[in-house]
Amino acid sequence: MIDTWVPKDGLTFDDKSLEIIQSNANLAVWAGPGAGKTEILAQKACFLLETERCEWPFSILSISRKREAASNLKERVQLRCGNELSERFHSFTIEAFTKSIVDRFMCVLPKHRQPSLDYEITGGSSNFPKSLNFDHITSIALEVCNSSSDLMASLRVAYKYVFIDEFQDLNGVQYEFVKTLFCNTESVVTVVGDSKQAIMKFAKALPDGFYRFERDFNAELKVIYSNFRAAPELKTYLNCLGSLWWPINDKSSSPQTQTTALNPNDYAILVYHDEEQEAEQLALRIAQWVNEDGIKPDDIAVLFRINTNNNYGYHISNALLKCGVLSFDETAMQDHLSEPLGKIVVSFLTLLTRTRDIPSWECLRDLYLYSHPKCGRYEDYELSTLLYYISNVRDIMQDKAFGVEHIREVTNQFIDEFFCEYLGHAWSQYGHKAFVTETINGVLSELEKARLKTASWADAVDLISGVNAVRMMTIHKSKGAEFEAVILLGFEDFPFFRFGMSHSKLDEERSTVFVALSRAKSRLLVSSAKRRQHTGPSSYAHIRNIMDDMVKLGMVGQRVIIPE
Repeated sequence: MIDTWVPKDGLTFDDKSLEIIQSNANLAVWAGPGAGKTEILAQKACFLLETERCEWPFSILSISRKREAASNLKERVQLRCGNELSERFHSFTIEAFTKSIVDRFMCVLPKHRQPSLDYEITGGSSNFPKSLNFDHITSIALEVCNSSSDLMASLRVAYKYVFIDEFQDLNGVQYEFVKTLFCNTESVVTVVGDSKQAIMKFAKALPDGFYRFERDFNAELKVIYSNFRAAPELKTYLNCLGSLWWPINDKSSSPQTQTTALNPNDYAILVYHDEEQEAEQLALRIAQWVNEDGIKPDDIAVLFRINTNNNYGYHISNALLKCGVLSFDETAMQDHLSEPLGKIVVSFLTLLTRTRDIPSWECLRDLYLYSHPKCGRYEDYELSTLLYYISNVRDIMQDKAFGVEHIREVTNQFIDEFFCEYLGHAWSQYGHKAFVTETINGVLSELEKARLKTASWADAVDLISGVNAVRMMTIHKSKGAEFEAVILLGFEDFPFFRFGMSHSKLDEERSTVFVALSRAKSRLLVSSAKRRQHTGPSSYAHIRNIMDDMVKLGMVGQRVIIPE
């Protein structure tokens, strides 16, 4: 069976990628941008499950740093090898996995070491036992595992294979958790990442994580340079930039630092007089991409280092609207859409406004059946009841007076009637009612904002789903995504170096910029304004280090002057 297995969906891989997919040893995979590492992990999961190398009842544990990454990988595996096999592919964020251990098994700890049952999660320092940050939760999860040999043994037995995505972003506490659970065990661990894209250094991500893993797990290092995303000239440019900033020794491939010929119409650093001029000119450029070059709006991204109070997105969003192009800041929606409940709400809203949206119905149906494991006998009846409810609400929505309060009311009624009782059993994060309410209200609040920009509820639902709209987000939120065209906006000291410069800070921001640049396929503009309303005159004292390197390797820098 192993010898006859072929990659799913007709995809082909080079020999090195196939070795990774079929390997049964601990591996550290260093994959450059666009190398298809998510697909490699998805194919590896399919290989392990379909060839019964990971035989029933054993499972695969996949740990990611971001909810959308965990969700994306789970969906790919489900699509590649079907619902039955993918049930044994468990994909979590590291935070969700450790939190589930604490919530379910804290009772093994002495009473004075147990957090409160209703503890809150804080982004700052912990105040045990009432409020905990995620690092503290991870530490408690490790203490729980160390306190129960049965639990530790069951986790090691259950998960015969372990994947860790975006490994370069794991911090010391998280790495120690993974090491304690799975090092020197029969579990086979594969970690994947790219140190050039290590954008969590501010959160104490390990600078030498790959080398620690190689040593501790006796793992083999595999390096993949292939970039299937970018146009050839951009691929060459990114390889040269990466080699300049992070030179490595790899005998199999050693990209040389050299100047790359980039078309200034497609790749450039643009410096504008102020943010109004910037927004107007960039909006015209985006409209040209859409109307003349045929690029879909949702295949265009505007990225920001920060966008607090929408300071960077406000002007370009309005300028795009004047050009007849919709845009949507999906920073909030990205978190919601990575959640099963968020997908349920958006699928429900889509079916209310578009009667024959098959993907939305399939998503809603599959999540319903997943969360109702005992409904098989009455499956047709229950699904018909669900459809009947949606159809009735859709008829009521024909009333032009149907407003946002009605949308909130019917959505909450739908969740209460068809999902609420089962959410916490299917997905542990919904054991907290507050998180359920927060997710539903979050989606509906974004819908309300979108309705102000659109002509109908259907268009508003499309907008929050990222359909036919330019996508605006922070660089951190763009991790793992790809777009035909990318604009990196706000290339000045304030977003990147407002707290000063140091060698470690420069390295961190190089990684941040590299992530932004490597999201693009064929168009890439880096934009700066010499003056912004919320910062005053822009400073370039520190960002100049990065800018000069980018220009030196072939990206043209232009000061944009509007003819009088």
